Amino acid sequence: MPDDAPSLDLATIKALEEANLNGFPSERSVVDGAWVARLSPGNPARRVNSLNVMDPRDGRDARQRLAEMQVLFARNGVPFHLRHTPLTPMALAEIADDEGWTRSGETDVWVREQGDLEVGANAEEGADGIRSVDLDAFITAFGTIGGTRAEAVTSVALQRLADALNRVAVARLTFLAEDRDGAPLGVVLAVAERGLLGIYDLAVRPEARRQGIGARLVARCLAEGAARGCRLAWLQVTAENGPARALYRGMGFRRGYGYHYRLPQEASGMVSKTLQQRPETERGNG
Repeated sequence: MPDDAPSLDLATIKALEEANLNGFPSERSVVDGAWVARLSPGNPARRVNSLNVMDPRDGRDARQRLAEMQVLFARNGVPFHLRHTPLTPMALAEIADDEGWTRSGETDVWVREQGDLEVGANAEEGADGIRSVDLDAFITAFGTIGGTRAEAVTSVALQRLADALNRVAVARLTFLAEDRDGAPLGVVLAVAERGLLGIYDLAVRPEARRQGIGARLVARCLAEGAARGCRLAWLQVTAENGPARALYRGMGFRRGYGYHYRLPQEASGMVSKTLQQRPETERGNG
């Protein structure tokens, strides 16, 4: 099996992709069969501004539907991106290859089975130095510690993040680690639904890193997920994020499958122009 081949079956991948849609909703969406256009004008994040296909068998009339989707994205002022996963029909991949679409944003989805986790471990509030907080406190702490990168904590980016998370209809979990003076050390967000626990936006204050805080936050998410009956935990990690990959590997996560983005040359030019015109601190967060 190739190194980049998925280790999960397509049914599990589909369930995780659906959980991703629910865990970080876009502002608008348009559905055409198994094709889901996610649109969030003004938000540079590709995960909420991309075409996602949920069934590899739905490649009928691919060129016509793809052209219609590109018109839809342009009408909404959003650069077109195809989010390529193992569920993407071969017909779409062939069109992207034939037309020389660019490829970027290599990311893995890692998973961890929950069967070997003791339910309730570290779950007592505050016993592990971590407490659950509401969304406002999470957003404030995320901004205070610097988020996952500088462009994620501008006032505009934080408001967009808050708006997106306010749209989450399933169970949303937010945890905060603090020092003895009550200053935030780290935060993490998780979403639980249908036996799946998705972990998002783990951030630790730069001077507090490599002290086990990230691992404690993830462990708290896993324990809470197990207590809620989640059988599988999952998260997304970019190819270049070595420290995060080492952390998750050490906690028992393994690669489930990968995804990346494909975009036409004209869309690539539009993205480049937008980034050149936008201040550095407002650039996209993937």
